[in-house]
Amino acid sequence: MFVPSKLLQIGPGSRGWITITEQGIKQSFDLTKVMFSRGNISEKIRFGKLVQPGELVLDMYAGIGYYTLPALVIGQARYVYSCEWNPHAASFLRYNLEQNGVNDRASVLEGDSRVRVTEENILDLDFDRVSLGLLPSSEGGWETAVKAIRKDIGGWLHIHANVPSHEHDKWALWMCSELSRMYTHIYSDDTVWVLCQRIEKVKSFAPKVDHIVADVFIGPQLPDSMSNISQNCKVGVFTKDGYFMESPSNAETPSSALGNGVLDQEWMI
Repeated sequence: MFVPSKLLQIGPGSRGWITITEQGIKQSFDLTKVMFSRGNISEKIRFGKLVQPGELVLDMYAGIGYYTLPALVIGQARYVYSCEWNPHAASFLRYNLEQNGVNDRASVLEGDSRVRVTEENILDLDFDRVSLGLLPSSEGGWETAVKAIRKDIGGWLHIHANVPSHEHDKWALWMCSELSRMYTHIYSDDTVWVLCQRIEKVKSFAPKVDHIVADVFIGPQLPDSMSNISQNCKVGVFTKDGYFMESPSNAETPSSALGNGVLDQEWMI
């Protein structure tokens, strides 16, 4: 049973406590402690529909359950490991799992996801899908996500970022190149497919800057759902019209990459 934290002075009855219901999913939190964006609702629903029944999911930046809850309620994931380093948000997440009746299919790992997944020894569980919903960049968690994904047939990464409107393709090509490099380094094997199947604009974040999410398959072989793709399309991005853009191994670094411009924040790397 959820017990409000006396130390943090949060929970039902606290000064800023509210509940927002979206698509039948209840999300409760203290608005004086954490953020909430209505602009993410379409992406929450889309992500929930992408998750398939029985999948094992890792949510590396769970917040109050923005993507964890749709994965469990809409997608009927078998189990979700939800990481969150804000203690307020982690407490709200536990409450939301319970009030939506899915707390028996989720574990909350409080702290830095890159550390906690190692401490809990879950990297070898072979996740079907990893959500990386950290803004302005989840780049610091990419290597951990690559390690977590299924080793036998691969899986899906959903990578969020704030990217200048004119740099979507440039960012995606660089991202795929980086993921390929990480996979080769981790497994000493360059037989890998890294395919960005879709770039979804979640919302405008600022003038000429978009919050986007990339759906990326990564693994040692193509899944059945992508069996029609040429074996020559190994690392790159599919455009909306189905055209494949191959990522060069030395892809140009976009301005939104950490360490390369205004988004540079050392704590995220």
